[in-house]
Amino acid sequence: MSDGTDRGQPLVRLDNLCKYFYEKDSIFDRLLGEEPVAVRAVDGVSFEIYRGETLGLVGESGCGKSTAGETLLHLQEPIDGVVEFRGRNVFDHTGEAREEFRRDAQVVFQDPFSSLDPRMTVGKIVKQPLDVHDVGTEAERRERVRDLLELVGLSADQFDRYPHEFSGGQRQRIAIARALALEPEFVVLDEPTSALDVSVQAQVLNLLDDLQDEFDLTYLLISHDLSVIRHVCDRVAVMYLGEIVEIGPVEEIFAEPKHPYTQALLASVPRASTDEKDRKRETISGDVPSPRNPPSGCRFRTRCPEVIPPADLEIEQSVYREIMNLRERIESRNLSLGTIGDGGASGTDDTGERVDSEGPAGDRTDDETDVIVGAVKNRLFSAGDRELPDDHDELVTTAIEAVIDDDWERAAVMLREEYESVCERVNPGLGKKTHPAACHLYGDPDELVPDDYPAERSDIGRER
Repeated sequence: MSDGTDRGQPLVRLDNLCKYFYEKDSIFDRLLGEEPVAVRAVDGVSFEIYRGETLGLVGESGCGKSTAGETLLHLQEPIDGVVEFRGRNVFDHTGEAREEFRRDAQVVFQDPFSSLDPRMTVGKIVKQPLDVHDVGTEAERRERVRDLLELVGLSADQFDRYPHEFSGGQRQRIAIARALALEPEFVVLDEPTSALDVSVQAQVLNLLDDLQDEFDLTYLLISHDLSVIRHVCDRVAVMYLGEIVEIGPVEEIFAEPKHPYTQALLASVPRASTDEKDRKRETISGDVPSPRNPPSGCRFRTRCPEVIPPADLEIEQSVYREIMNLRERIESRNLSLGTIGDGGASGTDDTGERVDSEGPAGDRTDDETDVIVGAVKNRLFSAGDRELPDDHDELVTTAIEAVIDDDWERAAVMLREEYESVCERVNPGLGKKTHPAACHLYGDPDELVPDDYPAERSDIGRER
């Protein structure tokens, strides 16, 4: 690990890196008049990596970590942004400059079973980079491969074996040897231990640590395993839905996480200490939004337990969160009255007769509507364990009645006017602090990004 002192200029710098994948973008789709749909895998990512350090990139599956690593190495074509290596834009490299970058920046992929060609011997796999870049004579290359195999804990006598003859941990050692063949300065480690047994993980991590010290390597370690990140990394960048939401020194992130998403991630980590056997684990509610249509403002707001209410609104956070969930479902028209409760949005009226949500609104009495509204509330608001405050209950009731009358827009507007949060209007900037968090709870107003920030980039790269 780097001690983080006197870091100087960064070895790698990302500035507003964007990588979108497009659906409905084939020639056939265009002939049919279909509009391309952008999947925003990486959407404005910026961070720096300094010489000799290990930066960890963490987040839930599907947040864009691996795509960011691949685009950084120019294995994926970006649609916007800059990646500088030693001060030069990687995406501008051609000819010899591109070959030099390929030698100096390598990658170890996640799956050691699919990243090695089963038809090639181990010796040929590790020697291939030397062949491609025409390094030394044939005899010197073979000797270099034998040295590399010994370096990563294998035997030089295994030169002529095939990948299927090795265990998962041994295959990953072969992948590491291949990555080191050209003596790179920077290595992207994409989940290098996730496919390995726990006992083997420690061996591979210790090997990577030793190699970093011996060859003065710089790492970007992509992982979802926070215990691995804490053990190996100097700094951590937390990624959510294509954006970096927090970045800082590893000990600060683990001791005092700022962003609610980071706090939830760390709270979900199992603890071995018996002192914490009664610890309450807060889980993240809701589903990850689609990168095809990410939320406005702060992208975590749809799941955040600390979303900020309007300044003039006196309301408990838990109640506000539930009202926001109702509003999200109404705006997306994802509130199915026919599936509320065990038997649908139904119940019994004062006479004991069963009431259902089916049928035209005009055919229902006020008592029947009240039953359906009550069923919706029981389902969406703590299963009826707590009553809403009167002023909020009246507005929520009116909104649900509007949905029952199939007036979704009116329901959405009345809830938006009363409960709209700064978290959905403005995208909080990450800022320039040593431990910044893209959250309005900590943000500097001068660092806020306008709400239309993502929209401005929605058509980047479309002219082709």
